[in-house]
Amino acid sequence: MDDQAVDVTFVVTVGTEPGQCVCVTGDDDLLGAWDPARMVRMGREFTGNGSRRLWTATVSLPKQRTYHYRYVVCKDTDAKDLQAKALQAENITAASGAQQNGNGHAATEAARSDKHTGLPLTVYRWETNVKPRVLMLNDCESSLILPGATFGTYDGFTNINKGWLINQCEIQIRLHSDPIYMWKPKHREQTYSIKCTAVDYSQQGGPPLPEDDDDSRDSPPLCHLNDVYACNLNDHELCVPQPQGPVGLIYNHNDYIVFRSQMPDPGSMGFQLDFYVCESNRAPKFVGSSHLLPHKQKDSQFKRKVPIIGCKYRPIGELTVECLIAKPVPGMTMKLDSSYQTHWKKKDLEKGLERSLDIGHRGMGASYSRVSTLKENTVASFTAAFNHGADFVEFDVLLSKDKVPVVYHDFAVKVLYSNKKKHNKDSELFEIPVQSLTLAQLQSMRLFSGEKNVEINNELEEDSLRHDPFPTLEEVLKSVDESLGFNVEIKYPQELIDDTWEMENFVDPNENLDQILRTVFAHAGSRKIVFSSFDPDTCILLKLKQNKYPVMFLHQGQTNIYVRYKDHRASAFGWGINFALSEHLLGLALHTEVLLRDLSLLERCFSHKMVVFVWGDDNNDPHIIRQMRNLKVDGVIYDRIDCHKPEHQGPEFQLSSAKDAASFMQVVKADEKASVHICDAQGQLSENVA
Repeated sequence: MDDQAVDVTFVVTVGTEPGQCVCVTGDDDLLGAWDPARMVRMGREFTGNGSRRLWTATVSLPKQRTYHYRYVVCKDTDAKDLQAKALQAENITAASGAQQNGNGHAATEAARSDKHTGLPLTVYRWETNVKPRVLMLNDCESSLILPGATFGTYDGFTNINKGWLINQCEIQIRLHSDPIYMWKPKHREQTYSIKCTAVDYSQQGGPPLPEDDDDSRDSPPLCHLNDVYACNLNDHELCVPQPQGPVGLIYNHNDYIVFRSQMPDPGSMGFQLDFYVCESNRAPKFVGSSHLLPHKQKDSQFKRKVPIIGCKYRPIGELTVECLIAKPVPGMTMKLDSSYQTHWKKKDLEKGLERSLDIGHRGMGASYSRVSTLKENTVASFTAAFNHGADFVEFDVLLSKDKVPVVYHDFAVKVLYSNKKKHNKDSELFEIPVQSLTLAQLQSMRLFSGEKNVEINNELEEDSLRHDPFPTLEEVLKSVDESLGFNVEIKYPQELIDDTWEMENFVDPNENLDQILRTVFAHAGSRKIVFSSFDPDTCILLKLKQNKYPVMFLHQGQTNIYVRYKDHRASAFGWGINFALSEHLLGLALHTEVLLRDLSLLERCFSHKMVVFVWGDDNNDPHIIRQMRNLKVDGVIYDRIDCHKPEHQGPEFQLSSAKDAASFMQVVKADEKASVHICDAQGQLSENVA
């Protein structure tokens, strides 16, 4: 053995399920260099009390160095072989008794020949304390057994996060809005339990069988090693995904059941959904199955109606399923060195008191619909918010036609055109999606925004590139002070309760996020970033496609201000909380108007250690901001941070020239919601404009 190396035995206690294994990874090549495909696999130890929660691995590491490492629970890629060897080892142990080795541990499980897996793994969960574990090898003996660790807990903190997509996809199958329809009326009154199993269709391409071979009618094999987890978003106790029972989950009226499974190729995997009638005091009875064949199209979201085939091989009803396919970002590798997805540190005042973050809405506030001295969603607006004490700024991102992430709020803009048959009349405005214009067109054309048709690209004398609308996400990341946090809202259209869509024919959700995430990871540096979206599926994809930045669910609740979303998850706060728990999101951004009607929802969020932001027009009032702070919300999103911030209760702002003042007053007088006090040089009230 090398005299300059130490045989270090890593020891961790963690509960696992069949088909799972534990790995250790760290910042050295011998520990896989944080690469999930090169982690060091650990072996399960059989202890005298019969526990199988102890995992160990021995690695020879050079002395006089400091190592950082984490433990990871992942999918066992050789599960069949390992399960057989584990069973053999258990039989040997039971026959001969537990043999203690010199280190005080029991005999180790077989099949440890290759420490590095060498194969991509599905990460189920991993330790995500901001700082990894530390090992210092100074003046050590030739071998070292580390004290037994508890998975996820060290340095006084416990942080465990679910995994992300490495080189596999996740398919979610969703059943909601009474998806089961039986042909016979008497069967419609029954309660059904549904179990979902993955089916491998890739083996259909094997050698042809003789026509008289009975096996030629066999269906593709069920994939018992492809885990299918299930949850019910309408049940607070069942909203977190878990392994299915023998007959799956019971569907009741208004439930929202989600089945999910990860696999390398959705084009070769399908699902079998088995139906059982559930009656009190009687065992569940199997009555039929539905088959969801592999999806070979490029679209990531789709709906299907599939027949329910009864025990006599005849259709007895139909099932409506909604599916989402989440895919990893091509060419982007996520490491295990750091993650902030489960981390949140309260902002401290000089006196050591916790306070809510001040988050500038679109920078210094919405300018196309309200009063603002700066154009919204511009570098100048973000910089001004930072200079006035903002901790974060919130802004919206969507793609241009040439797939460049740009910062803009609405899904569409308005362009000016004239009717060739009406040359003598005024020009008219025509609405066009942002995604239908290239970046060059967005930044050069004469465009208008909002119900008031405010001109976006109007040129001012002292304007510069920092004031221009439609800055790229890359430009904003590079130009704005890195100490200012970004709450990046991803725009994606949803269906409304009146069956209309916010925008139709939008870019595929996976492609949309791939472009945005590449830009963020290339240029974020050390900036604090929180992702958010009103679209639940976008939140799911944001969580699965990356493992570094936290994700929050933006929720408007049931309000009279906006048209409600049709999606159950986005329709009411209760659904939103269960959804956030199900997807392991950092928390929610709640609509203040709705939250004030039921503050118990805030306590429910806090009881689950969720981070809570609040947003809405109500926040443009220093009294409401103070109230939200007293309720200990984590962040308040509001306009005009220069004047609405409680610490800034003084002269609201100064205009640099008489021309700016005149232009501003025109906006004020045209704004029905504006309430502006004009003071003289001594600060005395001289005029009120309402």
